[in-house]
Amino acid sequence: MVVAKPVLTNVLLVLVVVVAVAVAAPPPIASGGDLVKTLCAKTEYPVECETSIVPKPGQKLDAAVVLRLAMDVVRAKAADAKKMANALIADPKTARLELSPLHGCVELYDQTSDSLDRADKAIAAGDKATTATMLTSVSSDVSTCNQGFEDLHVTPLLSKQEEELGKFASICMEIATTGLR
Repeated sequence: MVVAKPVLTNVLLVLVVVVAVAVAAPPPIASGGDLVKTLCAKTEYPVECETSIVPKPGQKLDAAVVLRLAMDVVRAKAADAKKMANALIADPKTARLELSPLHGCVELYDQTSDSLDRADKAIAAGDKATTATMLTSVSSDVSTCNQGFEDLHVTPLLSKQEEELGKFASICMEIATTGLR
């Protein structure tokens, strides 16, 4: 019986360590079709995320692929916003005071595209820090566009587009934070 006490103590110690590791370990990320749903559920906008990130049939998914799909959504929305800004610039009805912030927004949408390209390269290289920096830059570019209008005390002409871009920039950052390991 004297030998049993140290063995029992060691078994309990191992059990405590195993439980502590299990509790401290992050939950596993789902695979396959559930991965988009799992990652989107961890974002501030899960419905928008899940309905916008659509993998190609048969596409193998991991967190990096899902993040790239989310970045593609941002890229498309930025391209649409840039088209809208250029259309407003070309419209003779647009007030002269609004032209400068519109030009600024066009430049910011180009920067958004460049930042997404850099984030994509960083993902491929496994560089999480650069990925995070580039996605933060995207988010900053989005909020800066409206600021140009507000600085002139003019109603932002692209506020709807900016709101959408802001949501999806946030979704990208959240997927990168929770999904990339």
